[in-house]
Amino acid sequence: MRIIAGLWRGKHITVSDNALVRPTGDRIRETLFNWLGRDVHQAHCLDLFCGSGILGLEALSRGAAAVTFVDNDAKVIAQLKKTLQQLPAAQRPRLLVNHPVGAAPRGCPYASAYVLQQDALLPIKSDAYDIIFLDPPFSGDLLTHCMPLLKQYGYEKAGTLIYIEMPLTHTVTLPQHWQLAKQGQAGHVRYQLMEVTG
Repeated sequence: MRIIAGLWRGKHITVSDNALVRPTGDRIRETLFNWLGRDVHQAHCLDLFCGSGILGLEALSRGAAAVTFVDNDAKVIAQLKKTLQQLPAAQRPRLLVNHPVGAAPRGCPYASAYVLQQDALLPIKSDAYDIIFLDPPFSGDLLTHCMPLLKQYGYEKAGTLIYIEMPLTHTVTLPQHWQLAKQGQAGHVRYQLMEVTG
């Protein structure tokens, strides 16, 4: 697994051997970040069910101001911390483990990586995000459970961009205030980019 573009272009990422970790492949990530374009620059992002952290790492590499990584698996979190600590020192984001989210103000001159080991269905005390990556394990129906929580917990606002990934055979009912902006498929995966309209 490698970061495609930005500060850490070509950097290889070690993925946890947890069977539920299913990193988003290069082709899909390249499409997603082409869709996002300059919206990533200085964005505050949330990577729920982060797994390898590849979506949040790609965002930081491309100029996001902060990414909050959330996963409940201790080994996954340990691997992500190790990955962040192995980035080049001059370009490494501030690593904040189980630290209150939002301590670095918007416009802060350095990027921040908040790494939280907790259930992604539980709330985080945080301001709304600019971009949310929502790519839970395909087993179960976590996507359906998660979608309404983004509004309930105050993670989204008008203009928030939300990326979701699901099996091609899976269908979900989207919240009425989400507008489909882009969608695609690769192999057995469907992926979509939404914009919150209100």
